[in-house]
Amino acid sequence: MIKLLIFGLLGFLAYTVFTAVTRTLTGGKRPLPPHKSRQGEDMVQDPQCGTYVPRGDAVEKTVGGQKHYFCSARCRDEFTAKKR
Repeated sequence: MIKLLIFGLLGFLAYTVFTAVTRTLTGGKRPLPPHKSRQGEDMVQDPQCGTYVPRGDAVEKTVGGQKHYFCSARCRDEFTAKKR
């Protein structure tokens, strides 16, 4: 039983050393998912309902020369109808 604990501890230490060395060699940067930018994705507020959504998921509409972002087509349509 004690041998199993020692092997487990040695395995954990080997993994920790391996990850520390690879992070050092790569400059300490972890790879980002392909759909994210280095700064992360901006959150925008829906002017109709006040919900915050990621800019990439928002419905975009230019109203009165200004670009607005909405959480859904329903909020976009309600906002557009209100501005007329």
